[in-house]
Amino acid sequence: MQSSAWARIREAQGWRPEYVRVGEPLPLALVLWRRTPLGQLGYVPRGPIVAPGDRDGLARALGALASLARDRGAVFVKIDPELPQDEAAALRAAGFRRGEDIQPVLATLELELGGRTDDELLAGFDKDTRWSVRQADKRGVAVREASTDEDLRVFHGLYALTGQRARFITRTWEYYRLVWRTLLDARLARLWLAETAGEVVAGAMTWRCGERDLYQYGATNEAGRRCFAAYALQWRALSAARERGATRYDFGGIPADLSDTSDTMHGPYLFKKGFGGRIRRWAGAHDVTARPLAYRAYALLAPLYTRGLRLMPAR
Repeated sequence: MQSSAWARIREAQGWRPEYVRVGEPLPLALVLWRRTPLGQLGYVPRGPIVAPGDRDGLARALGALASLARDRGAVFVKIDPELPQDEAAALRAAGFRRGEDIQPVLATLELELGGRTDDELLAGFDKDTRWSVRQADKRGVAVREASTDEDLRVFHGLYALTGQRARFITRTWEYYRLVWRTLLDARLARLWLAETAGEVVAGAMTWRCGERDLYQYGATNEAGRRCFAAYALQWRALSAARERGATRYDFGGIPADLSDTSDTMHGPYLFKKGFGGRIRRWAGAHDVTARPLAYRAYALLAPLYTRGLRLMPAR
């Protein structure tokens, strides 16, 4: 989400991208700007990007973004870096406050891939997960990499169906085609489809994020669930990530509170944890504002917009 491809996607959706380079090559931040009746808003999706362990670089990046908010008279600049929770103190020290999350993922599972063979990875799975991976093969599930618009259409249909069942927001075909097509063409994403008896029953899309592959989207229908297609997809995506040289595989969002069985991510978490991996928790979105009154007004209105999205039918 800090890539030039993502900047092109958001520019097509009405945002104005701006790169803020603090160092060479890092720290770096893609800021997406949008004008609203309340004033100008800035969003740094999954950024700023700072070298691991570079606390001075993080402080400089935060200072640069806070200065940018003041210089532009922004209602806020929202940052959403993949920083551990114990780094929240550094965000507060730079004048940022905990804000409303845009990205729903505050915790994730990451599996180390570096130097491990497929057999070693399989051995690290839970017994039931290994059984399910093998069952998918025995039941005739075939996984292929896909990239055509027709494939994307099929995947979107599965994804919309999964969203209805799992109660998460899905957007229009036009939105997903723009995102998926742009990232596939930039070689920042891979789409996998699982078939049985000539029918597509499940799909998964992974994003390439430097040395890490991220399981970003997954979808399956009832036929796919019966033949364990999701396990075959996850295993193929894991193997492909290792083959291309990724050192980590990110299974995507899990509940921030693992005891909350009402969380819509609880069911997917039960599936993901069988593959292993360690839990990572993020500090969450933080805002810096140059206009406190406008910021408070936005904080009141933003939940109404999100609620409206949830009530809109998928198209």
